Amino acid sequence: MLKELEAIDTSPIEQLQSLKAEQLTLKERLERMVAMKDRVSQEVYTRVRKDYEARFAALESQARPLLEKARREYARLKMVVTELERKLNAARLAKEEVEFRNALGEYTQSQFTELLAQAEGEVAEVEGHLAEAGALRQRFLEAVLSESELEGGVVPPPPPPHKEREEAAAPPSVETTEALALATPPPEEAGATIALAMPRLLVQTPEGVSQEFQLKAQVTTIGRSPRNDICIAEASVSRQHAEIFLSARGYTVRDLGSNNGVFVNGQKVVEQLLASGDVIELGAPGWKLTFLAPE
Repeated sequence: MLKELEAIDTSPIEQLQSLKAEQLTLKERLERMVAMKDRVSQEVYTRVRKDYEARFAALESQARPLLEKARREYARLKMVVTELERKLNAARLAKEEVEFRNALGEYTQSQFTELLAQAEGEVAEVEGHLAEAGALRQRFLEAVLSESELEGGVVPPPPPPHKEREEAAAPPSVETTEALALATPPPEEAGATIALAMPRLLVQTPEGVSQEFQLKAQVTTIGRSPRNDICIAEASVSRQHAEIFLSARGYTVRDLGSNNGVFVNGQKVVEQLLASGDVIELGAPGWKLTFLAPE
C-alpha cells in the first residue's frame, strides 16, 4: 500500500462502528415510539422518550473524540485521493502521447514496446493505489451515520506544501514536462513573515531548451517517472534517479540507486554538496541540470 495511505490512522473506526450500531438501534426505537405514542399514557411516553434521548446523547458524547480524530484522518485521505487523481491523469496523458508519437513514426517497434509498457505500468500502479484509497474511504463511511459527520466540525491541519505536475510526462527526445516545486512557507518570528529566497535548478535539454525549477525547502525528486518533482523522460534516466535535499551544510544531491549514476561537474558521485553553478548529469546524453544558489 502507498505509504501516505498506510500513515492514515484507522484506529477510531472499529469503536465508532460499535457506537453506530447502538445509535441506529436507539434511533429506530425513537421513530417507532412516535408511531406508538397513543398506546401509552403521556407520562410513560415522556419518561421512556427521555431515557432513550439521554442514552443517545451519551453515545454521541462517547463518540465525539473518536469522531474528531476520524475527521482529521478522513481529510488526510481525501487529500491523498486528490493527489492520486492528478497522478492518474498525468500517467494517462503520458501513455496517450507515447501512442500518438508512435503513430507518427517516431519510434522503432522495440522502443514503442518499452515505452508503452512503462506508461501502462504507471497507469496501473496509480489505479491500484486509488482502489486501495476507495476501500479505506468505505471503511470510514461504514463507521458513521452519514458522510457529513466526517466532513464537518474540526478543520484538519493544512497539508505540507506540494504541487503535483499538471502536465503529463513526455517520452524521450522532447522538452521536460512543466512542473512547479513549491517551497515550504518560511517561519514567522515576532509576528513578521520572513521571505527566504530558494535555490533553483536550470534544466537544459539536448535541443537547448531551458527551464528553471524552484527547489523545495526539504526534498526535490528527479527521475523518469511523472510522479517526480522534476521529470526527465529519457530511457537512460531511472524512474527515481536522484534527489536534492537540504542538509545541515546546504543543498546536496544524492543518487537513489540509479542505473547510470549521478555526475557533478563530470565526476560520478553518490552524494555531493552543491555550490552555485555546479552542473549535474544523470546519464541522459545532452541533458544538463545547473544548480543556482539564491543571490
